[in-house]
Amino acid sequence: MKPMSRMWLAILMAMALSTLSACSTSGSSNGLFASQNKTVEYFRVFDIRTTASNDTMAAAASNGIERNIQKATLSTPVPTVAEIQNTPGRLALQQPVEGSGAAAASRSPACEGATWTAKADPEVSGGENVHVVACLFPYKGGYHLDMYTAFTRVDGGWMHYPRQLTGVVFGTPEKWTEKTMLDVVRAIQARTTSQVVLVESKPEMVGTPWIDAQAGGL
Repeated sequence: MKPMSRMWLAILMAMALSTLSACSTSGSSNGLFASQNKTVEYFRVFDIRTTASNDTMAAAASNGIERNIQKATLSTPVPTVAEIQNTPGRLALQQPVEGSGAAAASRSPACEGATWTAKADPEVSGGENVHVVACLFPYKGGYHLDMYTAFTRVDGGWMHYPRQLTGVVFGTPEKWTEKTMLDVVRAIQARTTSQVVLVESKPEMVGTPWIDAQAGGL
């Protein structure tokens, strides 16, 4: 079956399931089909060993973020200290907001001390209140690339299966997040001579997909 045919089949199946769900009565479900909003957070820290300049790194990182986000707010702040430090800075996360929805999915991470930052609130299929922040922190020996993404999604409910089918066709916010983060690393690798190591990951990242892209990675 051709890709276009599969897409229309998935859409028609989603519409059919949605219609059946709408025709059912919620009174007999006893909460079985209740939906809930869930906040999902991604956090990645990469150590990039390189002698590339701040300008080169900023240009490469900007190219990477723009592969998936068209309207990101990019900036190259003036360093707050004259001398490069021995250890890199870190993206500062506020405490999670209790509850769900936009407030819980927008902790507004801070990038104090970074030489490049990117912030965006893109529209992503299957996700709401999407918030993306990326920072480059220089140190003696290279840079740390810290990236954070949060979004809310709806789990359960009558639309559970239609949402799954839509995700198969148009992708999920989880896959979009993984690709967006990895594309920044790949863009830096393509433009600089660097050695990249994953330092911290939430949720856990298995393997080295930023290296294995040509072998079937994201």
